[in-house]
Amino acid sequence: MKRQWKDRAELEKTIEDIPEAEIRRLVLELALEEESLRNRILAKYSGDISELQMIRLKKEVDGIVYRYSDRSGFVDYYHAMDFTNALNEFLNDKVQILIEHGYHMQAFELTNYVFHCAGNQAMDDSDGGTSWIADHCYEIWQLILTACSEKEKRQIFQWFQSHRKDYVVDYMEDYIDDFLMNEFHDPDLLKQKLKMLDEQIEKAGNDTDSGSWYSAHYGYENNVLKRLQIMGELGYSQQKIREYRQRFRHFSAIRKLELQEYLDKNDYKKAVELLQESKKLDESYAGLVAEYSCRLIEIYGKTEQDDAYKQELEYQIFQCVQRDLHYIQLLKNVCDDEEWLSYREKILHAKTASWIHFDLLLQEGLYQQLLDDIQKSGYISTLDKYEKVLKKQFPVEVRDIYIGFVQKEAMRVSDRKHYRELMRYLKKISAYPDGKKKVQEVAAEWRVRYKRRPAMMDELEKVVK
Repeated sequence: MKRQWKDRAELEKTIEDIPEAEIRRLVLELALEEESLRNRILAKYSGDISELQMIRLKKEVDGIVYRYSDRSGFVDYYHAMDFTNALNEFLNDKVQILIEHGYHMQAFELTNYVFHCAGNQAMDDSDGGTSWIADHCYEIWQLILTACSEKEKRQIFQWFQSHRKDYVVDYMEDYIDDFLMNEFHDPDLLKQKLKMLDEQIEKAGNDTDSGSWYSAHYGYENNVLKRLQIMGELGYSQQKIREYRQRFRHFSAIRKLELQEYLDKNDYKKAVELLQESKKLDESYAGLVAEYSCRLIEIYGKTEQDDAYKQELEYQIFQCVQRDLHYIQLLKNVCDDEEWLSYREKILHAKTASWIHFDLLLQEGLYQQLLDDIQKSGYISTLDKYEKVLKKQFPVEVRDIYIGFVQKEAMRVSDRKHYRELMRYLKKISAYPDGKKKVQEVAAEWRVRYKRRPAMMDELEKVVK
């Protein structure tokens, strides 16, 4: 850093001694040789931004794409970061100068050009550079929108309206929808957004889902809830908003809004009625029904409605897919021992509990059944998951299952990657009772049976001497 300041001071002193005419000539020569410098000077000091200058600026962007892509036009991983840095530097430099000098529409056009280039560039985007550029463009759009005239604002709005589809790759389109829906707040523009939302809402018909769109800044936003938000922003009366909500109450999002209002007032009676109604209205949507059931369980538990609580737990477990043991444990907590054993047997045979079948056996200490059911399933990865517990209970049985697995796999695998996986299991087997002896027996058999598989023999020698 000290060296840098020393170089700067020396350069400043030297420049001070150069005659003005000589400096002008030198700057002209450098600008003619260096495109980026020429564009910077013209953008900052010319009295107007001509169409020719815009072409030159876009050409500089094209040059960045050309510089960092290969012959097929692909930006690989090793050039991706430099590519995105160069585009962001262009935005910080050239576009920022245009904004500072009041060339808002030219800055907007140039930002869109960068957005389009980044949004359609074939590249290894493992580090998320494309999103970084898109975020930067979004921030510049915001800056332009706050500085431009009303006429320019409408032109910008129209551009976003007409470029929602097929301008960039699909996930980058989210940024356009995001900006369109969240950044224009003039009443007439808000009304236009209402019309756009109404088109999407009408398409949903009597479906329970009004549709949604992805915002790069806010996540998924529901169409009908966004509509209500804009109605509030436009100063619609509470009566009008209530009427709209009632009209579109078949959408689950409206009813969830209603539910939250009841819960905020601790009106649990109406909340329960609404949830029960929603379970019927949305009965063909398993995810929503499961969600409503969960909320009912919460309310029944909180209000100490023991019978309803237990009944809803039954509904949740036997009608909704279970991903963990949470509700099963809650049911166990309200059962006596005999009653729980009856429920447990039903749960172990329930299709809704297939995801947690093995976890329940483990929690209940049913180790023999756990081992038997894993063996029936035929998935060695499942045995791997529960090996630590089962190894203590049934070391010989688990060992033999692994031996049977490697013997079966050895017959069908034929590449080094899978041979290495088999060797990993041989190492595992050697840690069991008589495991080393069993591994030697397996290895001796393989050396005879698979002697014409050099890769397999090579990997075997690394593990079994």
